[in-house]
Amino acid sequence: MAFFRDPGEMFLGCLGTAEQRFLVTLIQTAAKSGYTRFVEPCAGTFAMANLAVRNGFKPEQIETSDVSMMTSVLGYAITDQSLAPLEIHAQGFSDEELLDPATALYAQMYLRTSKSAGAEYFHNMLVDLKYRRAEHIASIQKQIDATRELLHGMSYRPLDMWDHLREVLDDPHALVIANPPTYFSGYEKFYDTQGKMTWKEPPYQMFDPATGHQQLYDLCMNSKALVVCYQEKRTGEAVGHTIFARAGTRADLNSYITTNREEEAVALAHGKKIKRPSESKLEPLECSMLPRDYEIREDSKLRIIQIKAAEAQYYRELWTHNFVGSSATWNRAVLIDGYIAAVFGISKMAADSLFVWYVMKVPHKTYRLGRLCYMLAQNREFCDTLLDELDREKVTKIRTAMITKYPENKEVRGIMKLCSRAVDKQQGYKLTYEAPIINTRSEKETLTEWLRKEKQWQENRVKTTK
Repeated sequence: MAFFRDPGEMFLGCLGTAEQRFLVTLIQTAAKSGYTRFVEPCAGTFAMANLAVRNGFKPEQIETSDVSMMTSVLGYAITDQSLAPLEIHAQGFSDEELLDPATALYAQMYLRTSKSAGAEYFHNMLVDLKYRRAEHIASIQKQIDATRELLHGMSYRPLDMWDHLREVLDDPHALVIANPPTYFSGYEKFYDTQGKMTWKEPPYQMFDPATGHQQLYDLCMNSKALVVCYQEKRTGEAVGHTIFARAGTRADLNSYITTNREEEAVALAHGKKIKRPSESKLEPLECSMLPRDYEIREDSKLRIIQIKAAEAQYYRELWTHNFVGSSATWNRAVLIDGYIAAVFGISKMAADSLFVWYVMKVPHKTYRLGRLCYMLAQNREFCDTLLDELDREKVTKIRTAMITKYPENKEVRGIMKLCSRAVDKQQGYKLTYEAPIINTRSEKETLTEWLRKEKQWQENRVKTTK
């Protein structure tokens, strides 16, 4: 497994295509309007520096900073700085080896993978990293070279975001684009090697999204520099002047780009872009529903297809009498022999898991089709269609929650384990279930396993009714 699949992945951030298009216009106009200093604190994988250098700013006008070791190694490589001042030490690697940026990045990936090697997926990844070490390091070096070619000339320092901001906020020619963490301590958890790799980490204040954005705008609201910040917040909770918004980024959170000077930022971006969720016209798919008495066999053809929210909504309302809509990032339909059998929605809710928001299925005389959906959602083969490469490494389990009158939910019994049971005053219980992602099971194998369990369940039902 390569460090990144291609050089462009160095610039993968949490910003979607719509957000990046909006920022491109703002950056292009700013570069032509007297802004001569582009600042990216919390640089991460240099996503904003990448946009800046491609849209009017010279590398010499760009300054970046971060507190992560990965970013610092890459930043030092881009700016031709020796890694010696970073004082990197790693278990199984000599200090001399770690002066090479590609080897240092490989070492971090190897050691943070090793902490999860008890799981089969990470064990296989670790074996591949070990036995193809030279290939991985060469791939990383190739991507470092491509990044250096693009951004060489910019400046980089291992520096806390707050310290960097205080240095630049009095400069009226500075454009600051901040993309602080969207999860509290997300950086610490993702890059943790359990002490197997250390470096001269700069002092920094952990960023808590719950309070950090307000702290940011308290600092910069009256500054001379133009500050732009990306946030993921619930409706009505964005901090600063909103110039871009997109609903349903993940679960109940929305994507916001905010600023300390609304009028100026809007002029640079050629207008606001606020996309609110609209009432969609319900749409059925161009296929029939699975008949209530249809026999599903091991040789039945099973497919999971992407569907629009309006299509999912159609079947959700059709198949339930008390429909309460909950939004999901991804909506999928399960087709069996060309018939629609179920729909389900899924989102990435936490760094290590995907969350199933809803499962709705055709009423059937024989089968529990909802269980098939939960099993399909557990497969690594399916999960990887939703995630980028970095998230594939982090996401190891799937979760769901439900409100019920009973202390257990039979639909997921034997598929997922109950990890939380809370009393709900109105409905009875709120149950949370989770299960590890299954790395090797195909859709066909899932269908076979599900049919076997359904047959066993039906036989047991017959016994208990006699």
